[in-house]
Amino acid sequence: MPKPKLARISVTVPEMTLTALDQKIVDQHYESRSQAIVDMINKHLIAELEVRNEVMVGTLTLLYDVAHSTLRNQLIDLQQQFLTQVISSLHIQLDGQKILQVMLMQGVSTELRQISQQFIALKGVVKGHLELMDAVMPPIPQNA
Repeated sequence: MPKPKLARISVTVPEMTLTALDQKIVDQHYESRSQAIVDMINKHLIAELEVRNEVMVGTLTLLYDVAHSTLRNQLIDLQQQFLTQVISSLHIQLDGQKILQVMLMQGVSTELRQISQQFIALKGVVKGHLELMDAVMPPIPQNA
């Protein structure tokens, strides 16, 4: 893939803003101010796509407790209920009690948020987080 063409801009900001930016660069281990600013702009653009209810791709990460015996079946049932949005799922046993599950999802942003909340709200789910991206997957060939 060819390297993206870059353009130089100049921005004037208050000194306090620059100090806060420089601290963010240190805290989040950015390589440069440019990298930090591009990341912030991208996050803003992704948020706008979400507000416009665009089709997006995302990951839903769940941490759950294996002690809840019905939880695995509930997770599978929900995945089957939302078969067109839940593209793939991976789960990893972290220890004797905890499982980390990551689901790749695609659909309009409000739909993905609503679906994610159904997963996160299940009894036994310790934590859940949906991360949306400004991308879509190519069509998946379906069996005839």
